[in-house]
Amino acid sequence: MKNESNKENPAVKDLLESNEIKSFFRNPKTRFLFQLPTVIFLVIIVFSGFFGTQNSNKSLTTISIWVIWWSLLIISLALLGRAWCFMCPFGAAGDWVQRRMLYKRIDNTFSLNRRWPVKFRNLSVAAIFFLAITWMDFQFNLVNSPLYTAYFIFILLGLVVIVSIVFERRTFCRYVCPITGLIGLYSMFAPFELRAKEKETCKACKQKYCISGNKDGYPCPIFEYPGTMEKNNHCILCMECVKTCHEPARKEISGLPDRNNISLNLRSFAGDFYTITKTRMDEGIFILVLLGVTIFQTFVMIRPWAGFTRDLMIYTGAGYDSIRFILFITAIILPVLIYSIAIGISKLFNRKTAFRDLFAGYAYSIIPLGLMMHLSHNIRHLLEEGTGIIPVLSDPFGYGWDLFGTSGYMPAPLLGSNNILLVQWLLMFIGLGFSVSVGRNISRRMFRGNGSAYFPVLIFVFIFFVFNLWVLGQPIMHKH
Repeated sequence: MKNESNKENPAVKDLLESNEIKSFFRNPKTRFLFQLPTVIFLVIIVFSGFFGTQNSNKSLTTISIWVIWWSLLIISLALLGRAWCFMCPFGAAGDWVQRRMLYKRIDNTFSLNRRWPVKFRNLSVAAIFFLAITWMDFQFNLVNSPLYTAYFIFILLGLVVIVSIVFERRTFCRYVCPITGLIGLYSMFAPFELRAKEKETCKACKQKYCISGNKDGYPCPIFEYPGTMEKNNHCILCMECVKTCHEPARKEISGLPDRNNISLNLRSFAGDFYTITKTRMDEGIFILVLLGVTIFQTFVMIRPWAGFTRDLMIYTGAGYDSIRFILFITAIILPVLIYSIAIGISKLFNRKTAFRDLFAGYAYSIIPLGLMMHLSHNIRHLLEEGTGIIPVLSDPFGYGWDLFGTSGYMPAPLLGSNNILLVQWLLMFIGLGFSVSVGRNISRRMFRGNGSAYFPVLIFVFIFFVFNLWVLGQPIMHKH
């Protein structure tokens, strides 16, 4: 069977053509063996937050979550897509409660199996949740509070379990998780994709075990159908469809039809953006909101922020919390407004295309730049503060231990400030290059090759690119 992606692009390589890799992902224990360590580590992190030191510079909770994990997550999205979801401890907790099993397949789940309301089958709930948590970080200083971080993790785990008991499958991961929009959109840039090899084979398949399940695996937990999937943003790489879509070698064991129609492709970066045909307005809006939040998160950490907010307080007579909240809302709304103006001008050059289609279509061209902005923001924290984990691992709870003989280690940055800035600027230029390339490709494929319609969006992208270069060049105040 030939992979359609391979036909269209010879550079695409299906990793599941290797019997070893295929067997690895079809083994029901594989995912459990990745999930178990993350669950155990999460329990230790929560314990450390509740009962360990409250000094954020020495706390396993704050250093591991807000400096190490969050930075590595953004990096992994660019390189591996939603690989984190494969081992996510929150998703694992929901699965284990719902299925009452760690890895074995059962038919009856411990859930009411309610369907998520149709009007909320979009990014609206997840986006509101994401913005609420982002604001909580600013308001309650989560990154510097081991106790608040532990409470946050504990509450989030409880919410995952409740949603899993009430709603079917991984409803939480698809519609509620506060970072599902972020990791979904950024994962479109990654050089990996899970797809159907031949869509015609999917259409001809009457059983469709990928969405109904069989004794070898569960139905897709996030309600995706490989036969129509063309983007990475929802697939959590759980590999259940790899287990349920059968090949001849398994026919004697299972008695099920031969398929073997799932591929795990290694492809070029940003592959989704060059082939996308289905766009969504909710994703387009969230892309812009995410852009604004990323800039705001960086802006509040540069030294000019203090003087800027002080001047606003003097001029307006408002308190610091009020000023910060107004600026936060402004950062969310402003990119949407500026982009809407750009699309309004684009409409003048492409009158046959609806404003909504132009808005949603061109928005995807912003993702590479937004991803690199987010990555450049977090790479500084990782390179300058990440070594702080070394003494913390020797004394994870602040009890005076010295497990590895490194509790007295004085962390030094992995790179100097100027070298980090060069890395950040390199990432920004990579993001700009991909965004421009994607935007031009979208013009050709989706909007009748009208390059003039893309020009206002190009100006929008360039404005935010230059502004972020300036922000990155400012002296920064560290998280810890």
